[in-house]
Amino acid sequence: MIRSFVVCGAVLFLACTTVPEGLCENDSGCLPGLRCEEGVCVGCGGDGECQAWEACSAGRRCELRAGMCGTNAQCEAWEVCGTANTCQLAEGSCQSATDCQSYEDCDGTTRKCVLQAGRCSTSDNCVGGGLWATTCGADNRCHSEPSGENDVLIWGTLSPGSCDSDAISSVLSPTRVQVGFGCNTTSSLERAVLSPSGRIYYLDGEESPQRVKIFVPDGFKLQGGERSYPTNGIANDTRVAAPKCGDTEDVRSFVMQAGTGAIAYTCGNTEVRSFYNSAGDVVASGYRMLAWSAEDFMLGEQNYSHDLVVRTPSRTLIPVTGLPFDWSFVDARAHPTTGFWLAGYRFSSGTGIIARQLWHVANNGVATLQGEYGPAPENVGNVTYASALDSAGALYVESVHSVAGKGSFDVVVKRVPDGSTGMIVYTEASAPESVNYRANFERVFNFMHISYLFAGP
Repeated sequence: MIRSFVVCGAVLFLACTTVPEGLCENDSGCLPGLRCEEGVCVGCGGDGECQAWEACSAGRRCELRAGMCGTNAQCEAWEVCGTANTCQLAEGSCQSATDCQSYEDCDGTTRKCVLQAGRCSTSDNCVGGGLWATTCGADNRCHSEPSGENDVLIWGTLSPGSCDSDAISSVLSPTRVQVGFGCNTTSSLERAVLSPSGRIYYLDGEESPQRVKIFVPDGFKLQGGERSYPTNGIANDTRVAAPKCGDTEDVRSFVMQAGTGAIAYTCGNTEVRSFYNSAGDVVASGYRMLAWSAEDFMLGEQNYSHDLVVRTPSRTLIPVTGLPFDWSFVDARAHPTTGFWLAGYRFSSGTGIIARQLWHVANNGVATLQGEYGPAPENVGNVTYASALDSAGALYVESVHSVAGKGSFDVVVKRVPDGSTGMIVYTEASAPESVNYRANFERVFNFMHISYLFAGP
């Protein structure tokens, strides 16, 4: 019994057993490399007496052959013992970047494939915060920019009733905002546009004389753990030169060319306007410019009389034909390919609006009906005038939604020109209960109080 106790205590060298040293009941009772044969631990006499992945050593012990294994424990942490008794890469592990996707690297410590800086495999890998929801593109890079059918924005506010809390967001993501405006920066139609590069151009009413500026977003101020709206946010915005207006005249309105992002502006308060380019040259005169295509055609409205014209690159004016006599303009923008989108409605003095329509105006001035916008959703006001077109021709309309027992909420309705009922794509009813300054600006929501919609050129 004393000898058995000694054997049990030598745990670093022998298996804990009551069998006397050198004797055994099975292989587990022997030292590594030995086997139990007729109750005695014996060594090997040759490779044939070992497992296929072992060799008989000079000390008559069965030992692993180089590069082979019997269990996963005999491999590295990132390997498994395969069917051929060799250590192989475990699923999801790597030896080098060649074992990973083209947008991944192999971590030398964990031997796991990890994303390269700025790359992604799903949208969950992308950090939000931009105006548009961030997505992982086909190039495995994160993208947060407008695209077709997603380039309509709200110029709204983080504090309804306050003049120093303006915010801009996509209609589709009002919890992603950009801020940094003055008390009188608020814009109206013709006063803001989303450039092809994704920058926002606006007409600054804070400055005298007022000028077109390129918006540079600001961060919320943080002091003593409290965040506040940035002060003097327009100070870092880029001023666009308007040499024709001199030192005292305001820029009254501007229009942007699709594709290039070039600006044409007007000066002063005259009703008959001349539009000038950055060099001060006249590019259009005698009509209000509604849209400017990448092909250098312009769509204009003569003297606010609803007589539309197309100005060619050679400065020839072509009357727009094909529109009904009772048709009224709502919004226009350059068509993604050629010509212009034109949204409006037909109006009868006896019955009111009888149709809301989308037209295409070709470069030769011929207008062709593309379709009619269907009715507003149930319990939503059926307005049209506060609207903006996206690049696919859908019309986004500001309205009010009445909800039984809850009140009325500002909404934006997307109306597609196929006659179908419009769809609410923005509602103030979705705003968190505690938001903006009440949430220390850690949660934000862009409200539509005295706001307007704008889009690309």
